[in-house]
Amino acid sequence: MLGVAEEYTALIDGMDPEPERHQIFVDVEPYTGTPLNGGKRVQFNMFLRRIDAIKLTDRLQPTLFPVIWIDEGIALNEDMVKLIDDSLMKVLSLLDVVQWVLIGVGLLLAVLMPTVYFVKRCRGEGSRTVSPAVTATTSAASLSTVAGVTGDRSK
Repeated sequence: MLGVAEEYTALIDGMDPEPERHQIFVDVEPYTGTPLNGGKRVQFNMFLRRIDAIKLTDRLQPTLFPVIWIDEGIALNEDMVKLIDDSLMKVLSLLDVVQWVLIGVGLLLAVLMPTVYFVKRCRGEGSRTVSPAVTATTSAASLSTVAGVTGDRSK
């Protein structure tokens, strides 16, 4: 009799309730919330006490008497467990690997890109100036404007 006062369990020989074996439980798959296994256990008791009008109860001590024990449970069958394993768990395992690969690539790029930038900057490759390109569609007016902007005083 799980959860009953000690005075009642002491009156009945052989009653040793164990919470692991006698309580309600549900095993749930953590990613989907799918119940995999569950059980409901209940015991109905009757309170017995002395009744003065009935001589048969003269020697009866006040106690709880177990009348019936019900143990119901359900578990997924092997086909359903295999379906969950094939369709979900393998995909989640693959996504876990992909996640760590992407984190690794991101860390590599985070270290590599600043290194490349500073190496190029130290070599002087990053300080080159870009001059406007002359193409076939460039007009003479735009060339004179570019020459005036760059400070060409040859006019």
